[in-house]
Amino acid sequence: MAGSERRGPGLAARRAAAWAVSESEPESEPESHGPGAAAAAGSPPAAGPADSPPAAGPTRRPRRRRAPGEAATRMRERRKEQEALEKRRRREAAAAWRLLRPERCLRLMEVCADPGLLKDPGSDTWVKVLSSLDCKYSFEPQAIPCSITWRRNVPSTPSTPDGPMVKTEEEKEVLVLVEPEDFLKRLFSLTQPDLNQVLPLAGLEGSSTKTYSLAVVGLDAYRRYPVFVPLVDVLRVSPLSLLLQALVVLQLWGNTEVLFLDTWQEFGQHVSALTKAIAKRPYKRQLESQELPFCTAGAWASGVRVEKDGTGLWQVWKRQIQQFNRVSPATAAAIAEAYPSPSLLLQAYEECGTEDEKRLLLSDIPVKSDVSGKDRRVGPDLSRRIYLFMVSTDPDLVLDLST
Repeated sequence: MAGSERRGPGLAARRAAAWAVSESEPESEPESHGPGAAAAAGSPPAAGPADSPPAAGPTRRPRRRRAPGEAATRMRERRKEQEALEKRRRREAAAAWRLLRPERCLRLMEVCADPGLLKDPGSDTWVKVLSSLDCKYSFEPQAIPCSITWRRNVPSTPSTPDGPMVKTEEEKEVLVLVEPEDFLKRLFSLTQPDLNQVLPLAGLEGSSTKTYSLAVVGLDAYRRYPVFVPLVDVLRVSPLSLLLQALVVLQLWGNTEVLFLDTWQEFGQHVSALTKAIAKRPYKRQLESQELPFCTAGAWASGVRVEKDGTGLWQVWKRQIQQFNRVSPATAAAIAEAYPSPSLLLQAYEECGTEDEKRLLLSDIPVKSDVSGKDRRVGPDLSRRIYLFMVSTDPDLVLDLST
């Protein structure tokens, strides 16, 4: 106790001296013990794995942590939107495809006829035929007098909220009605020749992209027209030969078809058939561009799978026999059971002594019928065809004499 009493005043004095602050000196900041203390003291910080660089700039706000199921919920919503958009596209594509089907495609067509076609007294006949079609028709001036063009009114996809927008497409076909007298006068162009004299297309915009055809109604009534007389004298050809030359010029040089009709009824039927053909063209083109799904679907499409141990070779051999004309699956199976491989059948042919024996080798094989229940035989005709197929080296040999 005495020792502690003697040390007490000195210890207290030293502590007081250590914490005393002079009135003449500024108060210093407390010593920092953080990572930046060394830098503040003017000495480089000691490198170490626990050290980190000092924070530069303003302090970043901590990111808000999302709930565990929030990201999954957003992905599900995005997936639902994509699926809904895809379903809408498929519905619109299916609706457009249904409009192109043969039973509905005529409703999209519009036949545009020049008013000059109504001048003839017999025009009412072909107009009645046209009105019987399930399509629109109108009479408006055309670039070529007395001609017929076609338009297609197709609803565009995707549709707008107000409904589907209709897009009008001009078809390339142009049918021109030429009077017999005018057609015979235009045959003078063969002396040059000049197609513009037969079919005046000079100055027409877009004429090179069109497909023209001519229709001449009642040419037989003008077979003895006087215009033929000077042509026969100058060209030394018969009227029929001159007419054939005109058809050759139009077909080869102008890619123009000429159709000779006797009555206006036939003209109306031709317009009707041409309208149906134009209406069905997008549907047929779509079918041609599509892949054939049945080529990859079904067990038969990809053929018979042959394993490494030879399993499936018998099925391949049976199907090869079935490719012959008038060979049922039961007949092919009966031959394949008697001779399970082509090599065994070739060996059997080599063991035969005569050609007749080879041709009739398969004729007596019984065939079980699942329909009638009665047994029958392969027969000599099929036996001969299979024999010729197996041994002949002539690529032009006709196996089936009934074809």
